[in-house]
Amino acid sequence: MKEYLNKVADECIHCSACTKKCSFLTKYEIDLGEFAKNPSLAKSCFMCDSCLRACPLDLDGAEVAIAHREDLGGYGAVKFMKSPYKFRNNSKIKSKDVLMFGCAFPGHYPETTKYLIDLFEGKMDFSIDCCGKPLEDSGLISDFEKNLERLKKIYKEKGVERIVTMCPNCFYFFKGHMDKLNIEVISIYQKLQEENLLNVIDDEAEIFMPCPDKRTNELLKQIKPFVPNGKVKFRKVMCCGMGGGAKSKEKDLADEMMNKVKSEIKDNIYTYCASCSASFGKSNVKNVKHILSEILGVKEKVDLNYFKNALKLKFYKRNRK
Repeated sequence: MKEYLNKVADECIHCSACTKKCSFLTKYEIDLGEFAKNPSLAKSCFMCDSCLRACPLDLDGAEVAIAHREDLGGYGAVKFMKSPYKFRNNSKIKSKDVLMFGCAFPGHYPETTKYLIDLFEGKMDFSIDCCGKPLEDSGLISDFEKNLERLKKIYKEKGVERIVTMCPNCFYFFKGHMDKLNIEVISIYQKLQEENLLNVIDDEAEIFMPCPDKRTNELLKQIKPFVPNGKVKFRKVMCCGMGGGAKSKEKDLADEMMNKVKSEIKDNIYTYCASCSASFGKSNVKNVKHILSEILGVKEKVDLNYFKNALKLKFYKRNRK
């Protein structure tokens, strides 16, 4: 990772394209090349990929932040909770497909999680676990690598051929790390279409795109048949404010993003990221709707009792005889 800092510092042409698209870089009047030389700002990056999408050389600010964070402390809570995930729920049941819920979705949408587990019971098993992205984002590379190997071992022993994800972060993260095992990664929306469970939302949904999907729109394209009248709004908002763990240090920027969201909401805000939903819920944004919960007919409101929900789901369906 340290080599990447040198790469960015050397290759940056200081065109300011990244600065113009990133509130964090704008605030400190720096570009990616300068960020690569400034480890004191490691925890200020929201890891939203705005800079990467703007950079003509495909330099990545999130990778710069991760490289800086390898030498920093202050991520003990992430290490404790995610290495391995304290509320994980796995089994040795053989299953070619596995529903991978991640860690955010079950904690904030417990009833929808149960609905999906029950819906596919007998057809495929499920996994409630952390994909490891929070560990990598925190610069805990050794823990991230151990966690990834742990998951690979679990899925290999189960005979998994496809991972069905709920979370945009899990979707893209696994796509980049499961190829060597020949495990395909698809979204729950693809799975629902395969099963002919296409329940349409008729609302003129105002969709907030999560950061991982902004570069390729792959998930958005999969979701569109379910939300034919959906339109992406909030394009001027950099992210939900939760990304990269920067909110505690850059509260002013996080609040600014959230205020932009609030000012642009007309009737509702539809998400397909549980972390975004939670961020909006914590900021008292009304009418937050998760597209998955809506199309399944559960229509669950975002639940902010994360630890309580996660603990209850840790043993869900695992006491069967």
